[in-house]
Amino acid sequence: MAQFTAKISDFGLCCYFDDFTLSYQASATKKLPYKWLSPEALQQRKFSEKSDVWSFGVLMYEIFSGGKAPYETIENAEVSKFLSSGRRLESPEETPEEVYSIMMSCWEAEPELRPSFQSLVEKFHGILSRETQEYGYLS
Repeated sequence: MAQFTAKISDFGLCCYFDDFTLSYQASATKKLPYKWLSPEALQQRKFSEKSDVWSFGVLMYEIFSGGKAPYETIENAEVSKFLSSGRRLESPEETPEEVYSIMMSCWEAEPELRPSFQSLVEKFHGILSRETQEYGYLS
């Protein structure tokens, strides 16, 4: 029986990565979604789990803002400069502080300071466990 791995992605961004470094270097001609990219992806076209975590933080912003486009007032060409200055997306209205803190951790300038997806799963599991304690579920 064949072994298959399912991967969910923006199909235009699907790619094979280096098994040793677990990263991908995009060619200069590859079209990329500027407003979802990490600083290292914008400047060096270098992708890894940590650049994906950055994009996940932007996705969280979209979800908690009710579908607002990130950096609405900033042109694509200005996003890198905006991020290099240390600025980040503001917290969407009514976003819990703990959730915005997670978003900000996804947007750390240094990739190694960003959480892994595994640690994000653990954080969200903790939030859900705390928030649903009073629901009266059967164990």
